[in-house]
Amino acid sequence: MLTPDTGLTLLRDRLARFGQLWAYVKVGVVNAGFGYAVFSFLIFLGVNLFAAQIVSHLAGMAFNYFMFRRFVFKNSRAAVVEYVATYAVNYVLGLAILAGLSRIIPSPYISGFLTIGIVAAINFVVLKFLVFTPPKPT
Repeated sequence: MLTPDTGLTLLRDRLARFGQLWAYVKVGVVNAGFGYAVFSFLIFLGVNLFAAQIVSHLAGMAFNYFMFRRFVFKNSRAAVVEYVATYAVNYVLGLAILAGLSRIIPSPYISGFLTIGIVAAINFVVLKFLVFTPPKPT
């Protein structure tokens, strides 16, 4: 049975989860802008599409770790090895999506932009449940 206290607790939990998702989106937008700017600049310079993607991905990975730790998953245990492993898988997934999209979308700018959105959605779930986990009780 739902009591007023239980209802308030559920509401607080949902708002906290939404707040975390919103913080992830805000940090992600800043990082995506940074990563996309690096990617686009490298494409402009004539760098290979996939080389530009790896450079922007690595730069974004380092930036994201500190931003997520500070603004999104504040009270979580940060597993650095899992974070790096997640981003390695994330990178391969991003390459596969970029390769697929670049076959059907002629613009590398649009393919790169769409890849960011798809991979970011998957990444939130993985980071939340596998990397930035609740601290272990002492």
